[in-house]
Amino acid sequence: MAQPMETTSIAVGPDPATTSRLPARFYLDASILELEKRKVFANTWQLAGHAADLATPGCYQVANLLGDQLVLIRGDDGVIRGFHNICRHRGHELLKGAGCTRRITCPYHAWTYDLDGTLLHARNGEHVASFRPEDHALKPIRVEEFLGLVMFNLDLDAPAFQEQFAGLEDEVRQYVPRLDELVAVPSSARDATTLKCNWKVLLDNCIECYHCTPAHPAFVDLVDLETYRITCHEAHTTHAVESLNTDNAAYAYDPNDESRHAVFWHLWPNVTFGVFPGRPNFGAFAFDPIAPALTRTRGVSFRLPGPKTESELAREHYSSEVLWPEDLSLCESVQRGIASSAFEPGRFFVGDIADGESEIATHFFQRRVAVALAGA
Repeated sequence: MAQPMETTSIAVGPDPATTSRLPARFYLDASILELEKRKVFANTWQLAGHAADLATPGCYQVANLLGDQLVLIRGDDGVIRGFHNICRHRGHELLKGAGCTRRITCPYHAWTYDLDGTLLHARNGEHVASFRPEDHALKPIRVEEFLGLVMFNLDLDAPAFQEQFAGLEDEVRQYVPRLDELVAVPSSARDATTLKCNWKVLLDNCIECYHCTPAHPAFVDLVDLETYRITCHEAHTTHAVESLNTDNAAYAYDPNDESRHAVFWHLWPNVTFGVFPGRPNFGAFAFDPIAPALTRTRGVSFRLPGPKTESELAREHYSSEVLWPEDLSLCESVQRGIASSAFEPGRFFVGDIADGESEIATHFFQRRVAVALAGA
């Protein structure tokens, strides 16, 4: 078996005005994805889903992060914990999908764990010399709740979510009116999509609006691109633009609706939060790598309780049936182009102002990728 390729230099320089983009192999090579598994995804915060999906003790959901089988479960004490979803005996998967249980029992040899991961019973364990149940608890992962979302990190020593993304909650509250009144929209299989592109192609696309004018005409009619501004923080970028035209080509909304901005927060490495103009709303999305040229997206959302208004239905339709297919087509085309023998990495288009025409956030992201893989 070939060993993962180690990157010995930093592929993207610190100055966006002079450096080029990531080379093609970062989007094509399986060895790069293996490096990312170890150097990016093994120690960063990932989106699990709604905390409301784990409403009562014993409610759980499973997750898969590049082959790591995981389970998030609410304990009897009300705390959501996370574990590697494999039995400490022979590695059999413990739980599947989502549901509720009083105990975690391995279907292979019936080892039984409490909701806090403690091994309660191993059949015939009392006859095994020096066998101590306390040495065989489920292996934990780090879990935190943030604004109704469950976030997890495989690295138990990673900085706390609120510490790594300092100021993020204040920003979200600034742009999401009545945030604490919003309720979780039940997730469904329709919220997941598979794209034939590298996860970084999708990220590259979503963190710049340079493509908005030619590729998203209705979105450009929804917002005032002159007000588009990008802010790069320690581990995330903020993209905010005002919406002045309530009767536009994307979807019409009531002039009295409280949300008058489109704002997107991109959290290193692959999580996005967002809000659209209209009635108060909030969404979170994850871009999960599956293979070098395959990415799965997942989304969860929040809205005000009660029946959906016509403008909310129109906003959902625009987002899922117009805007998202436009981006999907762009990203899959770029992936095919990167695979061409003629591809060479281009320059970052940045100016004096971090506005809607700037690719400053793309450089922010690609530089972090390059540094992480270089081990610098």
